[in-house]
Amino acid sequence: MIPQGFPLWLQYKFPSEKSAQLRACRCSIKVKHFVKGLAFIKHLTLIGCELLGKFKFFVCSVLFITFMATVAVAETPKLLPVDAVLVLDVSRSMITADPDRIANKAMNMFIDKLEVGRDQVGIVAYAGHVTHSRDLAMLCNEEVIYLHELISNLEYASWTDHPLGLLEAIRIIYEGTDYGRQPIIIFLTDGNLNVSPHVTRTTTQAEDDKILVIELAQERNIPIYSIGLNFDGQLDRKYIEIVAEETGGLSFETANAEDLPEILAKIFSLMISQLPPEPLPLLPLLSQEEPPYIPQEPVYIPLEETAQPRRTWIFASVAAALFMVTLLAFRRKPKRVFTGRLAIEAMSCPTQYRNLIEYGSRVTLQQLLGKQCPFLASIVLIPSPYTPSHLPQLLIKCKNANVKFTKNFMEQNVQRGIAVGSGTEVTANLGTEQIRLRYVV
Repeated sequence: MIPQGFPLWLQYKFPSEKSAQLRACRCSIKVKHFVKGLAFIKHLTLIGCELLGKFKFFVCSVLFITFMATVAVAETPKLLPVDAVLVLDVSRSMITADPDRIANKAMNMFIDKLEVGRDQVGIVAYAGHVTHSRDLAMLCNEEVIYLHELISNLEYASWTDHPLGLLEAIRIIYEGTDYGRQPIIIFLTDGNLNVSPHVTRTTTQAEDDKILVIELAQERNIPIYSIGLNFDGQLDRKYIEIVAEETGGLSFETANAEDLPEILAKIFSLMISQLPPEPLPLLPLLSQEEPPYIPQEPVYIPLEETAQPRRTWIFASVAAALFMVTLLAFRRKPKRVFTGRLAIEAMSCPTQYRNLIEYGSRVTLQQLLGKQCPFLASIVLIPSPYTPSHLPQLLIKCKNANVKFTKNFMEQNVQRGIAVGSGTEVTANLGTEQIRLRYVV
C-alpha cells in the first residue's frame, strides 16, 4: 500500500501489490526454465560421457590418429612457390637431334606438373640469338594452353649461343621474381658454343658470359638444371656440368631425345625435394655497363604474406584439447547402484516387494528371499552398465545352466545376462518351482 500523504507524482514510484506479484511470478518462471536448462545440459553431458566410456577404444584410436596427423601437418613446412624459366635450344642441329620435337613435349609436360595459381613460368628460346622471350606469368588454364602452343610452334634458327639464352633467363627472373618465391632455370642444349660470324659479338665475349652466368645465378640463389642432348658427341659437356654444380642444380646427359620426358620428370621431383621452406634473399643484378646498385634501405616482403607460417600455437591448442578428451574418455565411471523395486512372485510364498536401493550394486535372489537354496544363490542381479543412467535397468545373470529363464514367452540366454526394464517380467524355472521377477521403477 502507498503511504497516506504522498504526492500524486510520487505514487508512480511505488508499484502496486498486483504488479509486484506478477514480477515475482515471472521471476520464478525464469528461474524454473534456467534450472531445467541446466538439468538438460547435465543430462546431455552424462550421455556423452557414457558413450565415450562405452566406445573408448574407438574414440582413443580416432584421437590418436588425429593427433599424429596434426603433428605431421605442424612439422611439414609449406614450400615456396616456384618461378621456372625454361631455356630451350632451337638451333638447326635440333632438327637432327630431336626430329619429333620430344623436347618441346617434355617442356609442356613439366609445365603441367606445376601448380596453377601458385607457380610462374617464363620461356626463352635461343640459337645464335634469343629468338623468343616471354616474361614470368602466373599459371592459369588459359596461360597453360598458350604456353603449350608457343613451345610447340617454336621455329629453328642458325648457330648456338647458350650464354645469351641463360643471361636472358636471369634477366627475366630478376624483373619478375619477388621475395618469397624460388626461381629456377631449366636449360636444354644439344651442342657446343658456336657464335655467328655475322654479329658483333665475339666468341671471347660469349666465353666470358659463361662465367658471368654462374656468378649471377650464385648471387641470386638460382639453381640451373642443365640437360645435354649429346646426339653427335659435340656437346659442351664440361660447361653443362659446371653451370649446374656451381649454382646448386643438377646436370643430365643423354644421346636419345626419347629420354627427355623422364629426365624432366626426375628434375621436377628433385626440385620439389630441394626447395627451401624459407625464402633466400634476392640480390641486385650486376651489369657490366652499370655499377652495382646497393639499396640504402632494403625492403622485404614479410614471410607471412608470401608463405604459410607455422602456427604452432594452434596445433598445441588442438593437441591439448585432444589430451583432455582422452582423459575424459578414460575417467573412472561412478559405480552404479540399484534404483526402484523388484516384485517377486513364487508358488511357495505370496508376492514380495524389495526396495533394491538397500542392496547397493549387487544382490542374489537368495538374499532377496532369505532362503538357503543353491539355485537362488546362483542368480545374481546387478544394475545394467550398458544403458544411460536416466533409463534404469537390471541385468540378471546365472551361472547354473540348469536354471531356465523366460522373457516375453521366449527362453533367454543367461550367460550374457537378461536385461530387465521397467514393467518387464522374467520367469526363472528352477525345476520344482517357478519364480516371476518384475522390475518396478
